[in-house]
Amino acid sequence: MDNPRLPEFDENSPLRPARFGHLVLRTPQFNKMAPWYKTFLNAEPLFDAPFASFLTYDDEHHRVLVVSDPNAKPKDTSAAGVAHFAYLYDCLTDLMSAYARLRDLGVEPTYCVNHGFQFSLYYHDPDKNEVEIGCDNFGTRQELNDWFAEGHFAKNVYGYDFDPEAIYRQHKAGVTDEQIFAGTYGGKLPDMSKAFEPKA
Repeated sequence: MDNPRLPEFDENSPLRPARFGHLVLRTPQFNKMAPWYKTFLNAEPLFDAPFASFLTYDDEHHRVLVVSDPNAKPKDTSAAGVAHFAYLYDCLTDLMSAYARLRDLGVEPTYCVNHGFQFSLYYHDPDKNEVEIGCDNFGTRQELNDWFAEGHFAKNVYGYDFDPEAIYRQHKAGVTDEQIFAGTYGGKLPDMSKAFEPKA
C-alpha cells in the first residue's frame, strides 16, 4: 500500500467547486438542535423562524440550516450515509479554547483522537449526529507529506485516543504542541476492524 500524499491543484486543473457551502439538518427536536448548534459553533443566525434557523460563523450567509420536521425519525447509527461532519480550528490553542468553552457549558466530547495529521474531538448533538472539531498538526503541505512518507498513516489510519482534559492541562502549563503530539500519538495499535464503529 502506497503512502498518502496531498494532491496538487492549479489553474490547469478541471473546474471544481470554490468552497463548501452548508449542511441542512432535519430534526424533530428543533428547540434543542438550533440552540445546540448556536452554542457549539458560536454561530449567529442569519434568520430565525419557528421552523428554521439559518446559522453562520463566518462571512458565508449560512453554514448550517436547522429545519423542524416533527415526523423525522431518530438516527439509525448503522444506516449508510454521512458518518460525521467536521469543523477545523487554526491551531491547537484555538481547539483547546473551544474545548474548554464547550466543557464549561456542559458540552463534552464523546471521544477524542490524535489521527496523526489532525487532532479531533467528536461530539454528538441532541439528535445523535456526530460532529467533529479539530486542528491540523502540521503547518505546511510539505511537513504533512513528509510525515505521510514515513509510513505512520498507512499503518494506522485511525490514530490514538486521548483524554482532552489532560491535553488541555498540559497545553495551559506550557507543554509544546510537538510534545503533546508525541505524547498522544503512540501506544497500542487500535483494532482497525472496530476503530470506525459508531460511538454513542
